[in-house]
Amino acid sequence: MSAAEGRPRCRWGGGGGEAVLRARAEAAGYRRLLRARAAEVEALRGAVCALHRQLEGLRDRRSGELAKYQ
Repeated sequence: MSAAEGRPRCRWGGGGGEAVLRARAEAAGYRRLLRARAAEVEALRGAVCALHRQLEGLRDRRSGELAKYQ
C-alpha cells in the first residue's frame, strides 16, 4: 500500500488544488452574499429612520389639531 492510499481523501474531491479552489470560490460567494445582505440591512435601517421621523411629524400634527379642537 502506498502513502497516498493510506491517506484520508479530501472531502471536496480527489485533487487537493481543485478542492482549495472550490473552497475559495465558495467562500468568496458567501462573502458576496454577506456584503449584499449588509447593504440591504443598512438600506432598511435608513427606511426605518425615515418612517420614525414621519410618524413623529404625524403625532405632532395630530397633537396640534387636538389642542385646537379642545
